Amino acid sequence: MSQLRIPFHEKVAYGLGNFMPTAITATGGMAMYFYTDVAGLSAAFIGALLLLVRIVDAVWDIFVGRRVDATRTRWGQARPYLLWFAPVVSIALVASFTVPPLEGLARTVYFVLAYVALWCSYSLIMIPFQSLLPMIAPDPDVRLRMAGVSSFVQFLFVVGCAAGFPIMKDVLSDGVPAQGFQRAALLFGGLGLLFTWLCFAFVRERVAPMSGPRADLKADLRALVGSRAWRAGVLAQCALGTLIGLPLAAGVYYFAAVIGKPQLIGPFMGLGGVGLVLGVVLSDQLTRRLCKKRVYVGSMLAAALLLTGLTLGGPDRLPLVFVLSLLANICLGVSAPISYSMNGDIADDIECRDGKRVVGTLIATINFASKVGAGLCSAIVGLVLSVTAYHAGAPEQAPQALQGVVALMSVIPAVVALGVAAIMGWAYPLGRAQLSQMNEQLGQRRAAAAA
Repeated sequence: MSQLRIPFHEKVAYGLGNFMPTAITATGGMAMYFYTDVAGLSAAFIGALLLLVRIVDAVWDIFVGRRVDATRTRWGQARPYLLWFAPVVSIALVASFTVPPLEGLARTVYFVLAYVALWCSYSLIMIPFQSLLPMIAPDPDVRLRMAGVSSFVQFLFVVGCAAGFPIMKDVLSDGVPAQGFQRAALLFGGLGLLFTWLCFAFVRERVAPMSGPRADLKADLRALVGSRAWRAGVLAQCALGTLIGLPLAAGVYYFAAVIGKPQLIGPFMGLGGVGLVLGVVLSDQLTRRLCKKRVYVGSMLAAALLLTGLTLGGPDRLPLVFVLSLLANICLGVSAPISYSMNGDIADDIECRDGKRVVGTLIATINFASKVGAGLCSAIVGLVLSVTAYHAGAPEQAPQALQGVVALMSVIPAVVALGVAAIMGWAYPLGRAQLSQMNEQLGQRRAAAAA
């Protein structure tokens, strides 16, 4: 264990930095409804807009990651972005949920620009924020403890934002839906600005950037691709994005068509959030005693077993459905801070092997893999529903359609969880012994460079 001790208030302050990204992703679930039912745009147009944002995102994230790696200021590399761009994100969030006094093409152009600006500014906060962790905590064990506190706070924000935004947009509407959305966005944007600036004020970067000219993008990408840990991490993060998204996307269909009680989807999601928080607490205890790589693999295997058990659920076995889902989410919560801290471990591995510090670019590629996983999740759900002849809104579904929905909640995510376990167990090379040796080597190099 490292002798470095990061104050608890700094860990909490870092966790507060999760609010702004969480608020944007949580309110993203309401964006489709806002643009179609409040702003009056067509669903086809909104679908095209979301695709456009993803394409822009893919290029923009790499650019932001490169800029973080190249930044040198008296505040550090990543912290300045939290100071500079938090107001931009807040303004973009409010603009995205504001209906302007415009008509026709002018209104359409406004919404396109506002939504693209929101997600581009989101990257200007999210990538530097995630890049901060290996800069704050140079030691893998300390980094893991800090990731645990951050994940705990993040999951509290997930539950609060997912439930809070729909409530506040109704409370603040005064009978005018557009006004409710705008005021709720203003409230969440203001809180995000406050929490992001608190994160900036109370955390500090302890790992100095490497001296010398920055390598070009091709050289940095070669360093990433040459890392076995990065290759495994990208594959695992892509699969994890799919795994987390499947129950969320299929849950509505499951409770509406299979269980016959769509009103239970809210309690089901809320219980899932509780499971994630409990998993983070358990993760801290397990990783203090065991190798975090083994804990990660074990949590994925346990999640696969529990998800498979959901095939035994049904309308007459609701307690079993809720208990198995709670336990599966606890397993996913166990893996969350480990997955988060592994980004810093991979950055250290590349620095130790190639002498390159490419944290921002690494985070950008990991985020892109997660987005690809989320896209695969949507494709899998759509494919299964199509192949099994699911009819939207029909009071009765064919048996094969019901089986397809059950598979989306159980067998399919279980197979994905097994895939994550296999990748991390066989392909990911950084166990406790390797991390200890690598940390010692980097400590000596950095001490020599500082001298």
